[in-house]
Amino acid sequence: MILSRRHLTVLLNALYETDKRRVTVEHPCSAVGELLRFDLEGPFDSPVRFTQSLPEYDETREAVEREYGPDAYNDLPDDSAYVRCLVAAGVLDIQNRDDVDRFVRRHGYRDLEAGHPPVVAGIDANIVPWRMGEVLGIDHLTGPTDDAGRSPTNGYALATGVKEELDWHYKQHQTASLVAAFGEEFERLDNQPAGDNREGFLGLYEYRRLMADRNVDRVACETGDEAIVAGYERFDTESRKDVVLFSNDFGFVDLADDAGLPAQHVDFPRSLPRKTTATWDELASLLYYVAVRFGVVRLPGVTIYGVWNGKDGGHWQREELVVESRSPKIEPLLDRDRTIVEAFEG
Repeated sequence: MILSRRHLTVLLNALYETDKRRVTVEHPCSAVGELLRFDLEGPFDSPVRFTQSLPEYDETREAVEREYGPDAYNDLPDDSAYVRCLVAAGVLDIQNRDDVDRFVRRHGYRDLEAGHPPVVAGIDANIVPWRMGEVLGIDHLTGPTDDAGRSPTNGYALATGVKEELDWHYKQHQTASLVAAFGEEFERLDNQPAGDNREGFLGLYEYRRLMADRNVDRVACETGDEAIVAGYERFDTESRKDVVLFSNDFGFVDLADDAGLPAQHVDFPRSLPRKTTATWDELASLLYYVAVRFGVVRLPGVTIYGVWNGKDGGHWQREELVVESRSPKIEPLLDRDRTIVEAFEG
């Protein structure tokens, strides 16, 4: 069964109804094992517990490399990418939230009726995959408004050089080694993005989503930090809009500062808490990002494929996963609830 990210609460409902209310999220390879678990309790405050700390997860990856070789090691996200999945889902927050909020208050919330120039956000390639508009609170449609009803920004300025840096096309041709390391589920991952390339696909389709759904100015430039910052500098000078930039790269931020462009570094957590809480919507997004980045994850009674044979651009655009039931009780509940949701949306 194919489910989109926004419909994954259907899966959570099915798990809840079949009394699978403590949900473990595991990699199919026993050497990697359980990544985290959550309890399906309140819709706004369900507990989430992390089984492995980041140092322990690093040790796990290294053990996988020693036993199974570089293909298996490279297919697993590093600890930074794992944390970014959690941040993109809303389960964890960025490390420097106060700094980002101050930066946005200082440069955003423009009073256009008073003649202030609009402000648009530029996002560097290293954070585009992780739905930064919502995470940073800068999206002009969903971001928090001020007391006067003004949005934090008035849209995005997206650099063509950033898109080119995300446009990766390497496919997995080492499926046999992954099957030997991780199990038969990985037979379905051939001819699909491998390892870090899945992150590139997330970024590419997030870029396209913003182009399609938001107010966007296109900034023409080449790839590389210097060319991208120079493109933004030209845009800032030639347009009637101000640009603010966000990046996880201190070098990019320094280049922007030198060019006179406001830029904010985005810090991600460097450790995992033992426990946090999340809404059911955040848990659904968590399953989406973890399944895509790890390729395959197992839950009680179901296996979720983030990539699979035949996944195409339409599936990526619609943020879809394959959910394969291992329990005869779960599949009819998924069919029932998906039909209800689709009828309601239709």
